[in-house]
Amino acid sequence: MISLTKNIFAFGSLIFLFLNISCSDNKKADRGQIKENIPIQAITNIKYAKRFNITYFNSYKKITVNEPWSGSPDTLVYIITGDESVIKAYKEIDDIELVRQPIENIVCFSTTHLPFLELINEESRLIGFPTIDYIYSEKIQNMARDGKIKDLGPSNEINFESLLELNPELVMAFTMGNELSMLRKIQLSGIPMVLNADYLEDHPLGRAEWIKFMAAFFDKDLEADSIFDEIEKSYLKTKGRMDNLDKRPGIFTGVVYGDTWFMPGGRHYGTRFFNDAGGNYLWSDNESENILQLSFESVYEKAGSADFWIGTATYNSLREIEQADIRYKNFKAFKTGNIYNYSARVRDKGGNAYFEMGYARPDIILKDLAKIFHPDEMKDHQFYFYKKLY
Repeated sequence: MISLTKNIFAFGSLIFLFLNISCSDNKKADRGQIKENIPIQAITNIKYAKRFNITYFNSYKKITVNEPWSGSPDTLVYIITGDESVIKAYKEIDDIELVRQPIENIVCFSTTHLPFLELINEESRLIGFPTIDYIYSEKIQNMARDGKIKDLGPSNEINFESLLELNPELVMAFTMGNELSMLRKIQLSGIPMVLNADYLEDHPLGRAEWIKFMAAFFDKDLEADSIFDEIEKSYLKTKGRMDNLDKRPGIFTGVVYGDTWFMPGGRHYGTRFFNDAGGNYLWSDNESENILQLSFESVYEKAGSADFWIGTATYNSLREIEQADIRYKNFKAFKTGNIYNYSARVRDKGGNAYFEMGYARPDIILKDLAKIFHPDEMKDHQFYFYKKLY
């Protein structure tokens, strides 16, 4: 992804003062002056995602995004409508972003947003993206080659003039702190912008559920509900099969950078996959949701005899791993060849299906891992994201 997820276990600091952006002087109205209609459905059926909800009214939708960046006390509010009376009522409210429908085109800032567009058959609306080379989707790459999508440059240095020339009807962005000035410029330009916080959800199905967020802007709410229900059923079916198994092989992950082995804590989003797939993540008793910084020695002491090593960053062969650090050869997983990486589908210029599609299809990730840990139980599944290293 452009990137949120060059490594699924990598997180940057998340500090963004979005709501402190100054608004024009004529926006003096108070949200409390607006009398909202009675919602026809209080809140959409959100089962796992904790960061957003949708309230439906007769002529508009209200989306709230809670804690849109890590540690934020704020809630962002988006009103989606094509009703001019609603637009008139809300356009003077400082802390509400109006999004007019229908939306004919969109600019997205993360590759994790793109599979959601494809799943609801709205990928043709995409007209701009930062660093198109990082996109894995063949369909969207073909659109870019045909000149239908403009490359806006690196995500942390968006070509603002090119964005203004596109004049998109919606920008779907995210923040990891270093995009502050660029996001301010977009908002002040008058281009409608929404923040997508899918990457902050702590459950794989919570991240997948952001398809409902994307779909709401294109009135594909019912389609998104049905698609998510199938993904959920697929995920839970695999998890249910693995839950009933007695044998749970030992799992560890990550590699050393410098003198530090970065390892996800036991409550981290990514490690849930290992346990749901019938594995025993050896740091499961750790209560951290963040990345642990460990010494090589402490990892070897705990994982030296582990059955599987899952996720080796940019190393895609046993030779590369050995050349990086000869000590890796001492792990049982290295000796037995039980090392797998999420690099089965990678484009020459860097697009990686795992980082792009993983949020939208956690059920496939889970099946891959279940096949690694319990191949006899998953004989009919073919690896999609993962491959064994040789």
